[in-house]
Amino acid sequence: MSTAGKVLSVLILLSSLVWMILTAGVTQLNRNGNEALKKLTERVNQLQADPNITHQVVTAKDAIIVLQERMDMEVAVLRSRLNDAQRLSSNVSEVLSRVKYEQEIVEKIGQDAELAKSERTTEKELEQKALEAARNEVKELKVKDAELRTRLRQLRDQFAATYGRNIEEVRKVVR
Repeated sequence: MSTAGKVLSVLILLSSLVWMILTAGVTQLNRNGNEALKKLTERVNQLQADPNITHQVVTAKDAIIVLQERMDMEVAVLRSRLNDAQRLSSNVSEVLSRVKYEQEIVEKIGQDAELAKSERTTEKELEQKALEAARNEVKELKVKDAELRTRLRQLRDQFAATYGRNIEEVRKVVR
C-alpha cells in the first residue's frame, strides 16, 4: 500500500471514531432533553389540574393587565405634560428671541441717539463759539463805531468851527 493510502485509511479511521463519539453525544443529549421535556410536561399537567394555581395565574395576569393599563395612562399623562412643557419651552424661546431682537433694536436706537446727541453737543459748542466770536466782533465794531462817531463829531465840530470862521472872514473881506 502506498503512503497516500495509509494516510487516507488512518484519516478514515479517525473520522469514524469522531463520528461515533458525536453520535453518542447527540443520543445522550436527546435522552436528557426527552427526560426534561417529560418532567416539564408532568409539571404543566399538575399545575393545570390544580385550580388554586390556575386562580393565582389568572389573578396575577389580571394584576399585570391592571398595572400595564395604569402604566400606560401614566405614560400618556407624562407624554402630555412633556408636550405641554415642550410647547411652553418653544413659546418662551420664541418670546426670548423676539425680546432679544427688540433689545438689539433699542440698543441700536440708543447708540444712534447718543451719537446724534454728541453731534448736537459739538454743533452747539461750535455755534456757541461762533456766537461768542460774533458778539466779540459786534463789541469791537461798537467800540470802533463809537470811535468813528466821536471822530465824526469832532470833525463836524471842527468843520462847523472852520465854516463859522470862514463865513466871518468872508464877511470881513466882503465888507
